[in-house]
Amino acid sequence: MVLILHTLIEAGVGLLLLFYPGAEELIPGFADGHGESYAMLMKMYGLAACFLAGLSLLAYLKKDSREFVGVILGSLTVFHLGMTIIQAIYNSDPRAMLLHFLLLILLGGRFIRVRKADWPENAA
Repeated sequence: MVLILHTLIEAGVGLLLLFYPGAEELIPGFADGHGESYAMLMKMYGLAACFLAGLSLLAYLKKDSREFVGVILGSLTVFHLGMTIIQAIYNSDPRAMLLHFLLLILLGGRFIRVRKADWPENAA
């Protein structure tokens, strides 16, 4: 369920940034920029968000492969940890940081549950 939620959030943000001209007003932290370089940055961020959505969707579809799902969950957890730290330091609007923090907690919790299944006391 967490992977589907992550897919929907990342795909929504990614598609907004790629195709909606007024996306900078809708997404916290993007309203301050302007110019061609800024537009390119928004498109690159949108593409990256769509890529992350694709990864989480692929992990959801391959949920029978615990190792694969664990790698994807671990990678997404580390990514959202980094984004939380960056947003906390450089973004004056806390909403984006809080969203990344929430995703960090949800994905990290799911990662721990997947990894816990491999612990010796749970293997029996």
